[in-house]
Amino acid sequence: MLELIVILCGLGLLFHIPYQANKIRNGWVRESYNGTPDEFRGNYVKLLKSFLLMGLVVGCINAVLALFEIEGGEWIAKLLCAAIWFGVAGIAFHQRGRLLQPA
Repeated sequence: MLELIVILCGLGLLFHIPYQANKIRNGWVRESYNGTPDEFRGNYVKLLKSFLLMGLVVGCINAVLALFEIEGGEWIAKLLCAAIWFGVAGIAFHQRGRLLQPA
């Protein structure tokens, strides 16, 4: 059950990160934010760095755990989860680079 939650969260981030980054690149700022758009962009770049690190950590953990799964097809779910989270890390890295470029 925990693997299913991790997979669904990863899939959600695969679509949410590019959507949110495009909005921020176009100048969108959350209404409750009390700073400049450049500060908001900088804070989102920091968040993308944490998504990058989290994607790498969760992906590596699941890839290693898949090596130790012998019975059944659980290793397939772990490899799928690892691939999704490596995808999250890759998208976060790419979007982070695009946000760091001047507008």
